[in-house]
Amino acid sequence: MIQPATHGGRVAVRLVDPCAGTGAALQQLAATVGGETYGIELETDRYEEAAGVLDHALPGSAFTARIEEAGFSCLFLNPPYDIDLNARRLEHTFLTAMTKVLRPGGLLIYVVPQRRLATSARYLAGHYRDLACWRFPGGLHERFDQVVLFGTMREAPVSDASGRATVESWASGALPELPAAGAMKQLRALPVLPAGDVLFTSFNFDPGEAAAEARRSGVWAHVALTERLWPPEERRVRPLMPLRRGHLAVMVAAGFLDSVVLHSGQQRLLVKGRTYKESISVYSPDPEVEVEREVMRTSVTVLNLRTGDIEVIDTGASDGTKS
Repeated sequence: MIQPATHGGRVAVRLVDPCAGTGAALQQLAATVGGETYGIELETDRYEEAAGVLDHALPGSAFTARIEEAGFSCLFLNPPYDIDLNARRLEHTFLTAMTKVLRPGGLLIYVVPQRRLATSARYLAGHYRDLACWRFPGGLHERFDQVVLFGTMREAPVSDASGRATVESWASGALPELPAAGAMKQLRALPVLPAGDVLFTSFNFDPGEAAAEARRSGVWAHVALTERLWPPEERRVRPLMPLRRGHLAVMVAAGFLDSVVLHSGQQRLLVKGRTYKESISVYSPDPEVEVEREVMRTSVTVLNLRTGDIEVIDTGASDGTKS
C-alpha cells in the first residue's frame, strides 16, 4: 500500500505518531516502509517503552509539544476514542491539530471508529485528496468498529462537497476489508524532505534525560565554575578584621560551618551551624490583637573532641549554653 521510502544522504523520510503508545505500531510501519520515527506519549510507562524502540520520543501531550510544521512525510494517527472536557470528539481534535505537521503530498493514516468519520468528513475532504478507506479485518472490526483511512495532503485546503459526501457514506456504509500486505498494485509514495534536525520538543521533559544533558553541557560542566567551587588546591586566607556575628550567620547559612573540624594547637573542635526561623511578639497598638514577626536565628554547636565539652552559641538566646 505504501512504497518503501528512499532516503539517506541529504534527504529524509519522517514518520510521526502523536499518540504513540508503546511505539509498536510506528515501529512496524517504519520496518516496512523505512524512515525516521517520531512519537509522543502521555502515559509514563508506555512512553518509556516507546523511547526504547523509536528514533525520537517525547513525554506528555501532543498538544503541548512543539513540532515542525510541514516537517513530516507521514502522519500515523490513532487518537483516543473519547471526548474532551468541552464534549468535542478527540479524534477530530487530534486530526485538525496535527495535520499541520505534514508537508503537502504527505500521507495521513487515520485509524478511528467507523462512525466517527462523519464528524471529520468536511475537514478530511477539504485538506486531503485521493482518500481511501477500509475496515479492519475479521474480529478487529466487529470488536472496535475500527477503520483505516488514507489520504494525501493537499497543497492548500479546498471545498470538496463530493469528497465530503463520500466520507460521510463511509461512516455508515459497508467498507471493503483492509487488503493483505502486497495485495495492492498501486503504491503510495512518501515525500522526501531535506535531511537534518527538525523542531520536535516538549514543555515536559524526562528527568533522566535532563540529568544526563546537564552532566554533558550544564553549568556544572564549566571549568571556570568548578574550579571556583572546588579549587585544585586549598588556599587559606586570613580575614583582615575579626568576624562579627553577622559574618558568622552568613557563613552558617551558606553551609561553610557544616560539620567542620577546626584545629588550633592542642584543640580539635567539631563545628555544626544552622539557621532557623523564630516568631517573636512585637508591639501592637490594639491590646486585643497579638502581632508576631518571624526572625532568622543562627546557632553554632561546638564539640571539643578532646574533652567532650559541648558549647552552643545561639543568637536567639541571651547567653551561650554549655554541657
